[in-house]
Amino acid sequence: MSRGSLGARVVEAVAAQDTEALKACFAPGVSLRALVPPGIRERSGAGEAAALVSGWFADARPLELVDSTAEVIGDRLHVSYRFSGIEDGEAFVVEQHWYCDVSEDRIERADLLCSGFRPPS
Repeated sequence: MSRGSLGARVVEAVAAQDTEALKACFAPGVSLRALVPPGIRERSGAGEAAALVSGWFADARPLELVDSTAEVIGDRLHVSYRFSGIEDGEAFVVEQHWYCDVSEDRIERADLLCSGFRPPS
């Protein structure tokens, strides 16, 4: 499997709000560091990392994928996506960028940057 296809699987799992599919993208001992409003969140292990990311979108209905990319930059996988949705009756847009170290077709380390849930323009 290519790194690009792993990136596509990450996007599909988040878009489908499928925690188990996202967990399968991570190595068992993955290290995830995320800079999100209001600060840094860190998780270790596939289950904890997948639960953190999935939890951000768990109450969004609908959650619609607006745009995404998955590409290799040097020796790292870059994944980005933008979603629009509604949570608690409020419309939002959100964008996240991941920079990942990959081994054996799984993410071993991920650094994530999030825009936060923003009002649509």
